[in-house]
Amino acid sequence: MLLILMGCISHQAQAQSLYMPRNVKTAFENGTRSMDGNPGAHYWNNHSNYNIDITVTPPDRTIKGSEEITYFNESPNPLNTIVFSLIMNYHKPEAEKMTNLDSIQLTSGIQIDHFAINGNETDWPGIEENYTRQNIILSKPLMPGDSMHFSVQWHYEIAPAFVRNGRSEREGMIDPTTYCLAYFYPCVSVYDDYNGWDMLPFTGAQEFYNDFSNYSLNVNVPKNFIVWATGTLQNPNEVLQPHYAGLLEKSMTSNSVIHIATAQNLESKNITNQNAMNTWKWKANDVTEVALFISDHDNWDAASTIVDSTTGRRAS
Repeated sequence: MLLILMGCISHQAQAQSLYMPRNVKTAFENGTRSMDGNPGAHYWNNHSNYNIDITVTPPDRTIKGSEEITYFNESPNPLNTIVFSLIMNYHKPEAEKMTNLDSIQLTSGIQIDHFAINGNETDWPGIEENYTRQNIILSKPLMPGDSMHFSVQWHYEIAPAFVRNGRSEREGMIDPTTYCLAYFYPCVSVYDDYNGWDMLPFTGAQEFYNDFSNYSLNVNVPKNFIVWATGTLQNPNEVLQPHYAGLLEKSMTSNSVIHIATAQNLESKNITNQNAMNTWKWKANDVTEVALFISDHDNWDAASTIVDSTTGRRAS
């Protein structure tokens, strides 16, 4: 009797298949996804071009930024709304959090100073869906194959970095003149083929579900501050003294570590050009996110490696 019961259970287990959510099943039926994990024949994903300009002047904790965004609707659907991600609002006291923050890490979040759609100044709604997502209702739909332009100016106060087990995590002020900036700009949330707009709140645990987009990033900092960021530095000769620009160039062909800035160099304050402010210009294409790190006292070592064996292209 026991053997018969076990046989029935085994037969039922083999006959059953895992439940597939309806929206995922629809994506397979529409051909945007395939069962082998590859994109389907009708797969699409939206993307943006970001031109971002930010100013950081430690020990002032106010980060000021402006950006021009061109958003491309590659989906087959007219979009009546656009959803923005405002991840820095995670620091608002009322925002949902996976881990409790100390009181010194709570801020007023991102403040939108100016917002325009296709050149027309528009009121920012100001009431976020869940603090880290903002729904923007469009006056007319963004049609498939079309694009839309957004202009945004904003500022926020950087919070002290959250420290766990002796190391800082994710983003924040490491010390009064060392800042790590991540999620520092308003960006368009993901609109995908199986769930529509991503409206999940950022709670400090999950991250990096973003469109693959193109970025131009200008970082304005005082002299003697070094900037490291996602992408390729476009103007080393404008922001670095010739000797150090040469070391950076050398590192781009070297598998070995090049010591660009040591503690002694940093103490001498002769690494960057001595303008009151320097603008470090970065470019990164087809990436999901950009982040940056600035400091006036961290050592700088560099090397590079081949990332495309066909062309020999190297990455720092």
